Amino acid sequence: MTDANRLQLEAHQQGLESNRGIPEVNRGCAEPSPGISETNRHDRETNRSEGEEMAANVGATFLRIMLGAELTRLRERAGLTGAQAAKAAGCAASTITNIESGTSGFRRIEQLSALLGEYKLSRDEHAMLMDWHKQAKADDWWTASVSVLPSGMNLYLALESGAVETKWWVPGVVNGLLQTPEYAHALILAAKEANDTTNEFVEHAVDVRLKRQKRITEEGMKLHCVMEEAGLTNTVGSSKIMRAQLTAIAELNERPNVTIQIIPKRAPTYRATSGDFGIFSFDPEQRLEPAVASGTVDGATRISSTPKSIKQFDRRFEALTLGALPPYETPKFLEQLSREV
Repeated sequence: MTDANRLQLEAHQQGLESNRGIPEVNRGCAEPSPGISETNRHDRETNRSEGEEMAANVGATFLRIMLGAELTRLRERAGLTGAQAAKAAGCAASTITNIESGTSGFRRIEQLSALLGEYKLSRDEHAMLMDWHKQAKADDWWTASVSVLPSGMNLYLALESGAVETKWWVPGVVNGLLQTPEYAHALILAAKEANDTTNEFVEHAVDVRLKRQKRITEEGMKLHCVMEEAGLTNTVGSSKIMRAQLTAIAELNERPNVTIQIIPKRAPTYRATSGDFGIFSFDPEQRLEPAVASGTVDGATRISSTPKSIKQFDRRFEALTLGALPPYETPKFLEQLSREV
C-alpha cells in the first residue's frame, strides 16, 4: 500500500492514519447505454440514495474523511499520481494530499468537478461526491468547543460520530460515555488547577462529554467497555455523586447496544497500564479501516489505524475482557459497589 492510501491523522497534527475506504458506489466509469435494464437503473438510484443517506447521518469532519478516502480510491483506479490529479483539478499537489487525507477540502467546487471529470464517473457518482463536498463544509455540533478542548479531540469526535461500534478500556475513572453530568463536572473541575485550564474549558468539556453520550442513548452505537473496580470506587465529587453514577452505569448497561465488564481489584489478571484506549469500527459499506484512539501523558489524543496498531490494541482488549467479570455479573457487582461507596 502506498503512503497516499493512508489517511494521515496524527492527533497532534490534526492528521488521520488509516487505510482508504468508503463504498464503491459504482465501478463503471462511463455513462450507461440507453438500453440499460431497469434493474441496473434501480441499483444505481439505490446506491446514490444510500450514499446520500450515509452522508446525512455522519458529521461534517467524518464526511470529509470519507470523501478523501473515496478520492484516493478513484485516483488509484484511474492510474494517476497525486501530481497528475492536481493538474486536472487546477491546484497544487499538496492540496490533493491534504484532501485525500481528510484534513481539508477544495477552495472552489469547480476544482472537484474537474477532478471527478478526469476520473470519468457516472452522473450519479459525480453528483453524490459533489454533495458530500458541500455537506463537509458545514460545522459539526462540537465545532464551537474545539478551541478549548485538548489536542486531537476534533478528529476523535469525528471518528466517534461515524463509528458503529467502539470498544474501550478506561482505568482509574468512569468512561466518558457513561458519566453523569455531576460526575463529569466534578472530575474535570478537580483537574482545573493541575491542568491550568479555565472555567470556560470546564463547561465546554462537560457539555461535549454529555452530548457524546447520544451516540449510545439515541443513535444506537455499540459500546463494549472494560473498567477497573478502582475506577468505580475512586471518589469523584462526593459519595452521593458516586452512588448516582453507579446507578446510571447500571441503567445504561441494560441497553442492548451496551456491554460493560469490570475487573475486580483483587483479580490477578492483565491490566493495560499504558493508559486508556478505544477502538472504533465503521459501517462495512464505508470501507474505512478500524481506528484506535489512545490517551497521551500530556492529555492529548493520538489516533492511528495502522494494521500493526489495530492488531496490538485488539489483542490487549481481548485480554482485558478475558480477565474481567463476564457481562452477566456486572449488574450484581455494581449493586454491591453502590452499597460500599
